[in-house]
Parts: sequence; structure tokens; C-alpha cells
Amino acid sequence: MPTPKYDKNRGYWRIDGMRNGKRKVFYSKTPGLKGKREVMDAFDAWASNGTITMSVENAVSLFLEDIIARQGEKSDAYRTASIYSRLYILPALGKCQIGKVSINDWQAVINNATPVKSDAPPLSKKTLSNIRAVINQLHKFCYENYYCDEWRGSLYIPKGRRIVGKEILQPKDIKKLFEPSDLQYYPAFLIMLLCGLRPGECLGLQKDDVDTSDPRGAVLHIRRSINDNNEITSGKNDNALRDVPLPPLALEIINNTIARNLKRGHMCPWIFCGYRGAQPNQDKMRRQWNRLKAERGLPSVPYGLRHTYVSIVSSQTGGQIASGTLREILGHSESMDTYGVYKKPIKGEIESAASVIDLTFRAIAK
Repeated sequence: MPTPKYDKNRGYWRIDGMRNGKRKVFYSKTPGLKGKREVMDAFDAWASNGTITMSVENAVSLFLEDIIARQGEKSDAYRTASIYSRLYILPALGKCQIGKVSINDWQAVINNATPVKSDAPPLSKKTLSNIRAVINQLHKFCYENYYCDEWRGSLYIPKGRRIVGKEILQPKDIKKLFEPSDLQYYPAFLIMLLCGLRPGECLGLQKDDVDTSDPRGAVLHIRRSINDNNEITSGKNDNALRDVPLPPLALEIINNTIARNLKRGHMCPWIFCGYRGAQPNQDKMRRQWNRLKAERGLPSVPYGLRHTYVSIVSSQTGGQIASGTLREILGHSESMDTYGVYKKPIKGEIESAASVIDLTFRAIAK
């Protein structure tokens, strides 16, 4: 059932309902819990009256409209739901009635999902997990709007599916990466590697985010990210906004990049700006990475630099950086408040992390 909302300005409870593709709004001006119950009872009486015969195709359409209304057409949630619905859900069940599709039918969508291109390898576990996530979200939307019944059970990923991970740079590749380049975004690649940043976080850095007055040593204040649609966001998750230790080598690269921008007349706030001082662009950055990758025989994608950072720091620092410290630096999501839990106990380790990371990458890059 949709959640009743109380409008303080107008003084009433409200529920927005939908049945058979038609919306209806219920109100109650009775104050307190009594009014909330009245509007819920009115909704229940309406929602339970009538037979729903909506197709999966129409349900998906309304589901996508709901995502657009809540998160926007350019959001990652809409893009993901739209792509996986179009490629896997609609071809299999589009003409079926949503209320008659069983959990076994939905499981068959996952089990029988195949690559769009016939010569492509079997779908990875990650792709199947994404299909399952979209199906679960669609079912939740339909159940809340009385298009279908609740499931008994859950969807699973078939065993034996391949796990595709990001390729990482080996020490010989890191040496190649540190060879100078005139590419506009070249310094950003080095910072992703040295600080473990996501590509969008790195491109979102501004000059004011560099803090050399922090008692822990130089840090980067991660306060924003630039996504694939070139929108400025608050990052991937609640822990994305964080402080990252800035190794001396990384600080030197950033200072040199800022000086380069000023020399070229770029007075913008961005550290890794585009040409003419424009806001950084993910697509242009990837193109430059592909060019550098081809020239130097490097593996991976820009995000793989973050995986390389984790692998190098984990394997070559001899456990000098605790796992809790590493999670905080990376901004990984946790069910607990990672920052609140680790802030005090790891204070000394945060202070030393930058120097340990600096020495590790300097030794490899020689």
C-alpha cells in the first residue's frame, strides 16, 4: 500500500493510488492517526474492488514513469531499469498479464537470459544480478499498486555463472602509466591510481577540496562526483562524501596540474578541467584513456585504476593499512556508520596512510 502523507500547509492526509493504470487520490481532513486510518481504509476499499488485467508491458511503462518522477530520466536507476526491461523482461513476458506471472516465470527470465550479440560470451553473474534487481523493483512497484500478489520465495542467480572483475595494472603497467603524457586528463589517471578514487569523484575535484592544513596531513575532501550524463551529484552512496589522505606524490601532481591550468588561462575551479577550462567530461576522459591504453599497451578501464589501488595497497604494504582504514578511504558502503565507528580508533592510521601509499607507488614507478 502507498504510504499516507500529511500535508501540514493544507491540513489533510493524502494517498495517491493507482489501479488498472488509472490514478486516484484520497483525502482526509481528520487530524491525527484517525485521519490517517480513514484515508487508508478508503484506499483499501477502492483498491480491492475490481480485477486487474494489466500487461507486463504496461506495468513496466508505469514503473519507468515512476522512476522518472522520483529520480529523473537521466538517473542511473532509470537507465538501468529501462535497459534491462527492454532487453530481457519485455521480450520474455511483455504480453503476459502481470497478475498471472508467477515467481517461476520471473526466475525463467534470469535463467534464460542470453547476450544480445550471438558471438558474445555468456552473461556474467553481475549482469544477471542486475536483471534480478530490476525484476524485484518492478514487482515491488506492482505489488504496492495492486497489480499483482506478493511472492512466496525469492529469485536466485544460477550457479556456475562467470564473475567478471575489473582488470588491474601490474607493476610493469604502472611504470608505463607514470611516463609523462600531454593528454589533458592524464594527471587525473594518476590521481585515481594514487588515491583510489572513482572516475566521477576524481573529475569532480575542485581546488578548494585540497586541504594542506588538516592535522592529519594533506587530504582531499570528496564532496561531489560527475556522472556519465555530466551531472554533478553527491556520489555513489552515503559514504562517498569523505576525506581521503593525499600522498605527497599525488599532491605534487595536483599542484602541477593547477599550475598548468593557470598557465593556459583556465581560471575555473576544477582541478582536472576540460579544454578551455570546461567542466570535466567522463566520455572525453574515457576516450583519452583508450588512446593512452593503446599507445602503452595498458589493460583495464579508468575504474580499474581504483581496483589497482586496492590490490597494490592490500598486497604490498604488508598490512600496514588496516582494512577498516581502507574502507573509509574508499568510501565503501556498510550497514553500519563506517565513519562514526572508525574515526577515532584509526586516527593514527589515517595520518600514516598517505606516507605508506606514497612510498609504495614511488617504489613501483621507478
